[in-house]
Amino acid sequence: MGEENDYIVARAEVAQDGEERPTEHDERENADEREAVNERAEELIKKLSDFADGLTSTHEETACARALRDELSPFATTRMEAFRTPPYAGRNCCALFAVVYFVAALLYFVSFGGSRVAGSVLIIVALGVFVVFGLGAAAAFLGVGGAVRILYPKKVSYNVFSESIPLKKQQGEKLVVIASNHDASPGSYFVNFDMVRKVVFVVVPVSAALFILFCIVKLCVGSDTVPKITTLSILPFLNALAGIFALLVHFSPFQRHARENNGISTAVSAEVYRTLLRSPELLPEGTRVCYVSFGGENSAHAGSRAFAQAHPEIKGAVALVIGDIEGARISLLRRDALRGTEFSGLAQQALFDAVEKTGVPCLMPPCDGLHSKLNALHGYQANALADAGCDCAFFNAKSYGPKGEDFRREDAGALYALTLATVVGMARKKWEGQDGQDA
Repeated sequence: MGEENDYIVARAEVAQDGEERPTEHDERENADEREAVNERAEELIKKLSDFADGLTSTHEETACARALRDELSPFATTRMEAFRTPPYAGRNCCALFAVVYFVAALLYFVSFGGSRVAGSVLIIVALGVFVVFGLGAAAAFLGVGGAVRILYPKKVSYNVFSESIPLKKQQGEKLVVIASNHDASPGSYFVNFDMVRKVVFVVVPVSAALFILFCIVKLCVGSDTVPKITTLSILPFLNALAGIFALLVHFSPFQRHARENNGISTAVSAEVYRTLLRSPELLPEGTRVCYVSFGGENSAHAGSRAFAQAHPEIKGAVALVIGDIEGARISLLRRDALRGTEFSGLAQQALFDAVEKTGVPCLMPPCDGLHSKLNALHGYQANALADAGCDCAFFNAKSYGPKGEDFRREDAGALYALTLATVVGMARKKWEGQDGQDA
């Protein structure tokens, strides 16, 4: 059975016996609300489209943050919160991998010019550089905090933070956080990014393994004859060239190659936030709502880390995080399969109620296996909030598997309805019982 068949599908047509079905009037009102969301989302996406290629810490990313701040300011207190981050962390560390590989390969080839003892020392140094600094680059690529913090240069990026009540140290009180991100992701020098990614995932591990093998062979047999020199120079040269080239072209640091932020997650999350501001009765009494759009998120999730560090009051909050929306197959992710970070048990319970209420289907992918770990390679926006003590509902529509249907204009309203119902359901499940106990 394929992994696709292991998906748990929350199907909209399944309703529990005894549940009151929506009337025709209710269905018409829901359709009108979704169409209004479609129009407002389309309008906001157009407003942000001029800045959609804003990579971390670029002028365009800052301009996008300002535009989003101005959009939300009429509804609630909104500000930009600055933080410093190395823009070349995360995906852009592929270039750092390439530099490490180049230095190690250079030491390998220099080892042919001296005595066998000197050559052996250089080979050992080359292996040390390749393994030690390669692991450091890998840690920065995966977003390990310590490795990211030592990277330079560091530049300023901005989170956009909005709340209906001025910030208070309210740790432990009722708080709902609505989150997304507004920065663009590094692209590739080639149009077919999916093909580049597949090639890199094959070429780089094979090239790295062969490089280590060539180093060990040269240590063992030396290079004192023409056949040995020929074999241990030409083949390693071609192998290293392939690996270094693949690393360099995987992601481009240039803005002209950026994979534009489609704005869908930003627009839909902003709509959910504005609805909760207008209709506080949807949430348990006394619940405070805030919104954050992360900057620098595609550089090892710098924005969400900075937000969690700056706002310890989010501990115990319910959070809705809308990630990359690149298709119509919406998924609720329950945890990071690579790092093991659990998002929320409440979200899974609330999702099924939301699906039945809204009629919008949603997937719950498995949380283990190679496919899930590959999808989680760079981590998620929800990780920092979950680590800070939030119950997170994390939705996205992105996968390294087979491409599904493209996101359509009318899907914005469906995503809005599903995510709104889910976060409201989570808040009620978490706090309404507590209110009864306190009473």
